[in-house]
Amino acid sequence: MIPHDTRLRRHAPLIVLEVLLVGTLIFEIARENGPAVFLLSALVLAALVPLALEPIARATIPVTLQLLYAVLLFGGAFLGTYLHVYGVWTPWDTVVHFFSGILIALGADHAWRILSRRHGFALPTWLWGLAIVSFSAFIAFLWEVAEFVTDLVSDSNAQVNNLDTMTDMIAGTTSALIVVVVLALTRAGDRTSV
Repeated sequence: MIPHDTRLRRHAPLIVLEVLLVGTLIFEIARENGPAVFLLSALVLAALVPLALEPIARATIPVTLQLLYAVLLFGGAFLGTYLHVYGVWTPWDTVVHFFSGILIALGADHAWRILSRRHGFALPTWLWGLAIVSFSAFIAFLWEVAEFVTDLVSDSNAQVNNLDTMTDMIAGTTSALIVVVVLALTRAGDRTSV
């Protein structure tokens, strides 16, 4: 069993984010700002996902991945949507999608390493890399589908045009490809890594 203080340190990035989100949520509830309350409530729940996922997966999520996840939630939804950075600086959307590809690729690699250790199998490096990049591209695709559906059923404008959609998907997939190349080069001699 992991000592309590170790778990707290490992979850520290998400705990800090939760404190910020809950404080902001209370502020927006007091202002009776319905859209902000909905967004912040969703973010509070989203920040709990790693905590809920660990017992289900029977695995720990490293502090690095939790920090990256906290940064993604903060940068994408809190800064981008709640504080309107997307409207102030248009490239922010591409930055967030590029960053999300890094997180997804590292998360997929972590999950792959856990599964390969548990079940004692390995893939050739090229197939592992293809799987990680393909998974990241698939998540980018699903995100864009969700934005498209949201735009259809609500008054949102998440997808400005086809250029925006394709740029988002390319940004997320490109960063995943960069992660795979870096991981493959740093683990070149370690056959148990991939």
